Formats: sequence, structure tokens, C-alpha cells
Amino acid sequence: MIDLVISGPDMSGTGTQVNDLINFFISQGKKVRDIRGTEIDALFHAQIFENLNENYLNLKDFLENSSDDYLKKEFIYQAHKLLTGGGTNQDLKISSCIKNDVSTYIDPDSADVWIMEEPTKRGAGQVNRTIEQQRTRYNDKLNATAAALCHQTYRTDEFLRFRKILRENNKIIIRSRSEESACYQIFDKDFISNGISREEYINLPGHKIAFGNPPTHIFIVCASPDWSREEFLSLKKERSYGRLIDDHEINVDYQLCVNRRYSTDWFEGLYKEACEKYNSKLPDIAKFYMYDSKEEIKNKMEEKIKSILKYEYFSPADNFGAYAGQSAS
Repeated sequence: MIDLVISGPDMSGTGTQVNDLINFFISQGKKVRDIRGTEIDALFHAQIFENLNENYLNLKDFLENSSDDYLKKEFIYQAHKLLTGGGTNQDLKISSCIKNDVSTYIDPDSADVWIMEEPTKRGAGQVNRTIEQQRTRYNDKLNATAAALCHQTYRTDEFLRFRKILRENNKIIIRSRSEESACYQIFDKDFISNGISREEYINLPGHKIAFGNPPTHIFIVCASPDWSREEFLSLKKERSYGRLIDDHEINVDYQLCVNRRYSTDWFEGLYKEACEKYNSKLPDIAKFYMYDSKEEIKNKMEEKIKSILKYEYFSPADNFGAYAGQSAS
């Protein structure tokens, strides 16, 4: 079982790095399923839709590349029924990797590698993305304690529905960010004055689950601890073209504080304290330099992945078999 988190401050390129790893695993013949997105994106991978989803990375891949408009409409219709109760008094049936009478089953063995994200775009993660990260658009201000409470809620949701079962079935999980969003939420007297205390953060119910079942590996892409305001502003200008800037990304000093936590032993200290409290294994943490080129970071991460998997040579035909039809979006 590998539960790998890709992380770092805003503008560090986690989306690019996750997609690089998707392409890497596909090139090695691994079957990859991407359950990032909304409830309907996750539901696409359910066993009842195996005639649709077998050769596609995710719902977006299916909608863009399938030529069968009837099947597209049928999926949307059936998914809507499951997620709304179909206009009856039936409860909605969101997806999960557990067979029960209140969810729609996703077979954990239908892929070798599973792609996830934090915050999610479903449940409390959706609230975090649309409210907590955008409070100024609702005439309010960023509240790091409220964000921490929101995050810990969906960690319970995602673990019980997906991660727990995938880990038990020895799957490879690739996630963008995790409970280390503590870097954004724990109190700092100068830059995160409305943050949550370290003790309270670790003791939240969702974080009892998160730190009790932490990632096996964390890849952090960050700048040096002395990252300057000028350097951040220059990078933001370079990387935020066409992107909606949220409340986190506007606040320069806040971003510099977050980066210092990622790039120093503050980060390792948090995990050491939390994992000792919940008697879990400390993740293997590797750090990469944000100002290396995308290709350099990609190559270094691939080398690290190969080391983790303990393969000296990868051959799709020899090691894993091939799965046709997959492509990273």
C-alpha cells in the first residue's frame, strides 16, 4: 500500500505534479482511476457503470472522448437519480468503496492507482473551496479556524468512503494535499492570528482519523525558508494567469508563513507529535525545490517513486500488463 501526498504552498504546482504521476503510472501499464471532482465525478467509477468507465481515466475523459452521445445522456440521467433519490422519498446514494444499502459501490480492484484531492469538490470540501477560501467575496474575512473545522469533516468522509478500503486492498493512492494543510490553519501570532491551536487541530475527530492513518509518503514542493515578498509576487504573476485568486493567495505574508512551515522542521515536528499521539507511522517526507523546472521536478519525483516501488527497471509488458484507452486530462 502506498498513500502518497503531493503538497506545498500555493503556486507550487501540485496539479501539474499529480498529472505527471498519472502519466507515469499509465506509461507503466497501471490502471488509473481519478476520483477528483464532485459527487458525480466519483459516481462515474461505480461498478454499475463499468460498461462506460472501463477505458477512461475519469468522467471528463469519458465526456470529451466518447463518441456515444446516448451513453453520455444515459449516465447523466442515472447519476442524477442516484444523487437525488430520483424524485422519490429514497435517500441519495453517493459512491463508496463499501458495499452497503446507502451508497453506490465502487470496486477498489477496478484500478491499481487512485487519484484524490484535498479539499474535495464534494461535501465539506466543496464548502471549503466555495466559502472558506473565498470569504471576502461574501463580505467576510479569512478564518483559519473555521477552515480547519471544515477540512477535518471531509477527511472523515473521504477516509470511510474510499481511503480506508483502498489502503486495506494495497492500492496506490496519489493525493494532492492532506492534513498537512495545518500549515495554513494553525495559529501564528503575526500572520494567522485567527488560527486554531496546534493541540486542538490534532485532537479534532477528523484529524484523529487522518493522523491515525497518515500518508506513507509526502512530496513537498516549496521555496527556501527565506522566500521573499518580491519572489512570491513574481511567481504569482507568472503562474496565476487566467486563474481565480482566492483569499489565501492574495495575502503575501500569509503565504510566506505557510512556505516557512513546509520548508523547515515545523512540518516534520507536526507529524511527529500527531503520529506519536495516535500511535501511527511517521510518513517518509521528501522535499523538492519549487524553482527547479517542471521537467526537473517531474524527473526527481519519478526517480523517488521508482525507489519507493523498489523496481530497478519498469517494463509495462513484463511487469503490469497494458490497459488501453487511458490518457491524463
